[in-house]
Amino acid sequence: MLNIYFYFFFAFFNFLLAVNADVTQNVFLRLYNRNGSHIDENIRNASIFLPYIQKNNFLIIFINGLNNDINSLSDKLISSAYLDTTEVNVFGLDYRNVTTQFYPFAVADISTVGKFVANALDDMVENGINPKKIHIIGHSLGAELAGSIGRQMKVKISRITGLDPAGPLYYLLNNHLSISDADFVDVIHTDMGFAGLALKIGTVNFFPNYGRRPQPGCSIELTSSCSHSRSYEYYAESIRNHEAFIGKCYSLNKCSGAEYVSMGYATPSNATGNYFLITNSKSPYGQGFAGATFNPFLVTPIA
Repeated sequence: MLNIYFYFFFAFFNFLLAVNADVTQNVFLRLYNRNGSHIDENIRNASIFLPYIQKNNFLIIFINGLNNDINSLSDKLISSAYLDTTEVNVFGLDYRNVTTQFYPFAVADISTVGKFVANALDDMVENGINPKKIHIIGHSLGAELAGSIGRQMKVKISRITGLDPAGPLYYLLNNHLSISDADFVDVIHTDMGFAGLALKIGTVNFFPNYGRRPQPGCSIELTSSCSHSRSYEYYAESIRNHEAFIGKCYSLNKCSGAEYVSMGYATPSNATGNYFLITNSKSPYGQGFAGATFNPFLVTPIA
């Protein structure tokens, strides 16, 4: 009987894949300028950005999650933090025709969108952009899209940061963000087991407040997205303050010998293992080294 349910599930999912084949028609990249302006262009014409990219600097792409678009709070926090404090090239991806769909439909479209973004980045690489200076940051469904992009590129990019990667359906599909999607994959878990994926999928995994709801200052109610959103709020703060969040290794022999590591923007690319920390209930969230602690009896065992 169970096999029948799985058959119908995958048959339905394959149907979803075929329903909306051209989801990329309205998907666009936005390049932010430091004078407050921006340039928008369809993902199919991304080569138009080449004259405006500083090739010696890193190229950052932020991808928001379900029910969001490029004008959402997550995009504003991340882009403004980078623009205010760094010289990197800052992009946002708008795929609202996907994120505003019924969730299973949105999940079904991720691979297609990922392929077109991967093609756009491959074209940029062929025109002089260093793939080892490309960093994709994704929240929720955007983290899963980041993984899809990384998997479908011709060359491996430097880094993917997963901010509480989406969980529902991804346990069954097994095509979630993974350690092999970039040279370095760091993941911040804040709502695992609910909106977020309860799997250790990164080269290094961070578990602020044990990685689950309720995050300090958030409600435990099932309808609350507060804990899920904390991941991008923590990351945005880490751009402005590199030592705001310090994680403590759960098992030192699995953490490259580093007992303490910065979470977020300043996470070193050689970091491995699982790190825990405590945050404040309101901004500024980071406690620095004072928050680098945990109770081993409160750690949720996950794969």
